[in-house]
Amino acid sequence: MTQTTEPVSVDAEQYIARLRTQMAEAWGQTQAELALAREENTARAAREADKDRRIAELESTIAELRGASTRP
Repeated sequence: MTQTTEPVSVDAEQYIARLRTQMAEAWGQTQAELALAREENTARAAREADKDRRIAELESTIAELRGASTRP
C-alpha cells in the first residue's frame, strides 16, 4: 500500500502572531509576579528589621532593669 501525501500548506503568519501574543502575555505576567515578589520581600525585610529593633530595645530594657535591681 503506497500513500502519496500532498504537502500541507498553512499560513504560518497567523500562528507566529498568536505565539508572539502568547509570549508577550507570559512575559508580562512573569514581570508582574517578579514585581510582586520584590514588594513582598521588601515588606518582609522591613517587618524583620522592625522586629529585630524591637527585640533589641526589649533586651536593653531588661538589661537596664537587671542592672538597677537591688536583689542579690
